[in-house]
Amino acid sequence: MSMGHPPTVALIHAVIPAMPPMRDTLATEFAAARVINLLDEGLLTEVERQGGLTADCVERLVTHVGLAIGAGAEAVLLTCTAYSTVVDQVQARFPGVPVLAVDQVMVDEAVRLATRIGVLATVAAGLEQQLTLLRLAAAQRGKNIELVTSLHPDAMAALQRGDGETHDRILLAALPDLAAGVELVLLAQASMARLVPRLPHLGVPVLTSPRLAVARLRAVLGDTPV
Repeated sequence: MSMGHPPTVALIHAVIPAMPPMRDTLATEFAAARVINLLDEGLLTEVERQGGLTADCVERLVTHVGLAIGAGAEAVLLTCTAYSTVVDQVQARFPGVPVLAVDQVMVDEAVRLATRIGVLATVAAGLEQQLTLLRLAAAQRGKNIELVTSLHPDAMAALQRGDGETHDRILLAALPDLAAGVELVLLAQASMARLVPRLPHLGVPVLTSPRLAVARLRAVLGDTPV
């Protein structure tokens, strides 16, 4: 059953490049939603400056979630993978409103489908948290997995200065070697979804987070996809 009113969802971003793929995916997959975007680049720079995901960082995120709910959000999606592992902790502070990690559905799907998983990433802190999520998901399934990583912070640096072409070139060049040794590849950051139209034939599935996350958003809000 579809919702009787346009739902309001909030997206909390830590990097500007995460915003366009989420905007585009919501426009095509959940056009009925009213979207509130909150951007705080300090969410990521503080993780880096403090040497990890500290209690101060979590409180910074909690503040943004509270602001989003105060503005009418009925669900909150965190697009920064560096915070994915604390979503349950943040959710406990706001029991009445779903708080989702952008990559949780992708991670669950990857562990369901594959044992040897490649992770292509552009943000070190995000990669670290995503590996933790993958191991947790595997443990819950009682499954042993192997993780192969390929990290390219120079690609994110290029994207943040507006050079999407260099970002894409770096990652497309790295993909074949990564794919050759695994059963499935994850594009770790939501900002990497821009690669999808340009992916070469790799012989293995490639998962990205925005569409899966938006489908989960719709599900938790009771908005049944057509």
